[in-house]
Amino acid sequence: MQQAATSLRHRGISFFLMQYTHFTITSNTNMKSLKILLLTVLSFSFIQTQAQIRIGLKGGVTRAWQDYGPVALPDNAETHVMGMNVTATAYYSLGKHISIGIEPGFAERGAACIPGFIIFEGDTKFFLDYVQAPVMAMGRLSLLNERIEVFGKLGYGASFLVGGQREDTPNNDEPIIRNKIELRENSILNRWDHGAYGGLGVGLNLGKTQIFVEGDVYAGFRDAERANFSQNRSISVNFGVSRELF
Repeated sequence: MQQAATSLRHRGISFFLMQYTHFTITSNTNMKSLKILLLTVLSFSFIQTQAQIRIGLKGGVTRAWQDYGPVALPDNAETHVMGMNVTATAYYSLGKHISIGIEPGFAERGAACIPGFIIFEGDTKFFLDYVQAPVMAMGRLSLLNERIEVFGKLGYGASFLVGGQREDTPNNDEPIIRNKIELRENSILNRWDHGAYGGLGVGLNLGKTQIFVEGDVYAGFRDAERANFSQNRSISVNFGVSRELF
């Protein structure tokens, strides 16, 4: 009888220790999981409080030309054309001074000579219409109690030729001739381009809204004309407005 009671007592103690050990391990595991979860939530909340999304719209005039490489140009040759650009902007703030974003839009490029040809037609201009979507990194610095903001940006992106026209000005008094450029599969023009983007600007903050002016540059890496060196270049002056969403 006494042995049976002792055995029962030992079994009870073993069962209690097993349950306690299981509870302790489970509790420790749950505590670690809870700590990780809380840390994740707090980190995400901190990032959200520091992060901001800003969208905007800008547009302006563009001076565009093509780099023809080591080619002798006629004296006083006019190689640039004037165009316009319209761009949407969307930036995500990574902190007080750094943002990343994308700038999808439309830009007119071109040249005042037939792209890539050695014999230039001085009175011929090409206007080439591109859609583009570069990815940008922006650095910002606030001045005058955050009333003024200066910024610089760098990026890279692809663009696609969607249309264009050729403009010929005769040497006599005949009217200017404009013809649409046919973008056939065997066209002399490359439809795709890619290159580096950059810009500097200054903005006036009005609450969550900003009015800004900026200068942008573009340097294409691919030849615009298939068989010859003819890389797109452009400088733009833009005015725009942006607004902080949250």
